[in-house]
Amino acid sequence: MNMIKIGPVGAGYGAGGIIWDEKGRDQVAGFLISYNENAILSLQFLYYEDDNFVLSTLFYYADDGFNDHSAIVFDYPSELLTSISGSSEKVGNDKPVLTSIKFGTNKGSYGPFGTPKVTTEPNNIADFDFQIGNHRLFGGFHGTENYRRVQSIGVYVKTQVNDQLQ
Repeated sequence: MNMIKIGPVGAGYGAGGIIWDEKGRDQVAGFLISYNENAILSLQFLYYEDDNFVLSTLFYYADDGFNDHSAIVFDYPSELLTSISGSSEKVGNDKPVLTSIKFGTNKGSYGPFGTPKVTTEPNNIADFDFQIGNHRLFGGFHGTENYRRVQSIGVYVKTQVNDQLQ
């Protein structure tokens, strides 16, 4: 199936982070997230594949003992991802990182996790809002991580609705 790659928002692929790509993993059923007041520290996604629930790779995790953690499980298969929004910021001389993220579904929303607008310098802030819609067009995640946090996130969107999923 053809897909459009949107993003990433945050530190781009040339910023020295480790690239991760979940293209084609379109049956998202939940996620695990850790965060603090400065950044999204890790993301891990729960997928439904081959009649089983499976976890993705953990996209970076740094636990200093002062982080918040959330585990969200969707009401799969009736609940589906419809949007992802949040903010990315460059704080000081560091490369941009995700500072907040919110996941929307056809049944509600989860988050925001983290803190939007950590810095007061408007040129260092980038808000994002990926609207996927209610037609099962989500096609996967992609992004970058560094040794301490999630630097960026993007999505794949299917170019046409898969008839067998409707």
